[in-house]
Amino acid sequence: MHLLIAIILGVTAYFKGNWKEYSKYINTIFYVVILNLLYEVLCKDKLLWVYNPTFFPKSQIITTLIYSFIVLPCITLIFLSNYPFHQKKQKQVLYIFKWIVASFIIESIYLYFDKIDLKNGYKYWMEPLFYFVMYMMIRLHFSRPFLTYSLSFV
Repeated sequence: MHLLIAIILGVTAYFKGNWKEYSKYINTIFYVVILNLLYEVLCKDKLLWVYNPTFFPKSQIITTLIYSFIVLPCITLIFLSNYPFHQKKQKQVLYIFKWIVASFIIESIYLYFDKIDLKNGYKYWMEPLFYFVMYMMIRLHFSRPFLTYSLSFV
């Protein structure tokens, strides 16, 4: 399933991503990748979620790298490429809400099929808050990177 989501997001990013202006999004993509890898290193003994690898070789490291270098960059590119920057705030809030709901549903499927485990007191009901923060930080980084770095540090 992990490889499947990477393929689906790769194809979606190919068709729905704004590749003509890829350079506009690259710094935010780097931000997302670096923070994910930093989380994996700093919290390696107390991870909040662990992927259950499903392909050969069954390696947690390879699965994490697929998420870091394929899944999250594709999500970031698709999210920012289609973000309604010049619409009313209500449209922007609705757009983020749709992404939170979609992410929550996909994660529900992963939990149901035991492809991800929540650990160390992290609960399923916390996921919408996590996704809210994640998408808000992606959006904020795109327009105000230095503020985002400060908030990320905190």
